[in-house]
Amino acid sequence: MRSVSMIKKILLGVSLLVVVSLLLCSPLLAEKQEKVEPIKIGCLFDYTGSAGDHGPRYEAGVRLALEEVNYQVAGRPIKLIIEDSATNVDTAFEKFKTLVKRDKVNIVIGPLMGDAHLAIAPYAAREKVIVTSLINGMYETIESKTHVIYPTTCDAQTYPLGKYLYEKGYRTMVTVGGNYAGKIAYINGAAKGFTDAGGTVIQQLWPPVGCPDYSPYIGALKKADVVLFGFAGPAQVSRFIYQYRQAGLDMPLATLTADSDFTPEALEEIGDLALGIEGQASYTWQLDNPENKKFVKAITEKTGKLFPSTERNTYTLMKIILSALKATGGDDSYEKLWPAILNTKINAPEGPVYFSPDGVAITNMYIVKVEKKDGHYVLSAPIWSTPILREYVDVARGWKGPKED
Repeated sequence: MRSVSMIKKILLGVSLLVVVSLLLCSPLLAEKQEKVEPIKIGCLFDYTGSAGDHGPRYEAGVRLALEEVNYQVAGRPIKLIIEDSATNVDTAFEKFKTLVKRDKVNIVIGPLMGDAHLAIAPYAAREKVIVTSLINGMYETIESKTHVIYPTTCDAQTYPLGKYLYEKGYRTMVTVGGNYAGKIAYINGAAKGFTDAGGTVIQQLWPPVGCPDYSPYIGALKKADVVLFGFAGPAQVSRFIYQYRQAGLDMPLATLTADSDFTPEALEEIGDLALGIEGQASYTWQLDNPENKKFVKAITEKTGKLFPSTERNTYTLMKIILSALKATGGDDSYEKLWPAILNTKINAPEGPVYFSPDGVAITNMYIVKVEKKDGHYVLSAPIWSTPILREYVDVARGWKGPKED
């Protein structure tokens, strides 16, 4: 009996020691858990200004990708910090500096405007902060070695469009494009492709960003086989198409960045006036691959909106970042994250995505057209496509403008 009593006392003592140890260790464990700092990812999206339609879509794409991993990677939580860049270069630059200095982010998704990227690039390079483009990037930022240029550079993205338009039978072209760095690069990339194929660009017009009335520019258009146009956001694109049709001109229209400017809402508004317009796109919701089908279903359930467009840009960008962070074990320092991004290869909704050694994404480019399907105005499945290889980035450069009469 004494031995049984002794065993009970020993067991009771051991139990008390375990409890005391746990009580003593639990604050240390909690303190250790609290020391797991979140990975801070900054976002510069446009919620106001001429490109304000894009902001909510970009945010939805980012959040969907993060929800798929429960806002964590490699054992670290992710904190998203979003600022409104307001379709304004100065605002974007100031907000970028705020994200870097106040919030201590090491990577920023956005902004949209090419001019803003040119302004940000020297500062980002000095601070070693990684920046991603949203819809193609500026060639001039490649040398900074901090810019993730996705899906490619602006002019490389549209260079094949120019060749396509020549192959379609057009021999002369006039262009009308928003007067800012990004759209100038898009327009000139297509012009370079068109002239390299043997065509002639006879006129280029550059309305200001936010132009309230395109009638004077439309009235000044010279006669050509095709009119190539591109502006900052769906509202301006829709206004141009409406006023062009109202003017009664019959020259065929072609466009660029169709996947971002021809949103479902914009197409429903202009309706038949947009039917048949062909253009360059880096994505269409009608792509037939497993990743896209999964994405379309998930983003439609999340937003309640049919026919996703620019949500895909930020969804893919976040998937790239998450893949790179997983490879670094959650280390978001420039020294670890930049090379990890360059080594990233994923299958995205738009197709395969990988990178050149200087940070330019290699992806597919598509030609699509506006069609009516099941009572809705939408972008078609691809009618032509090509991969945008790294050499296109250099070949697309050097357009000097049309020769003077």
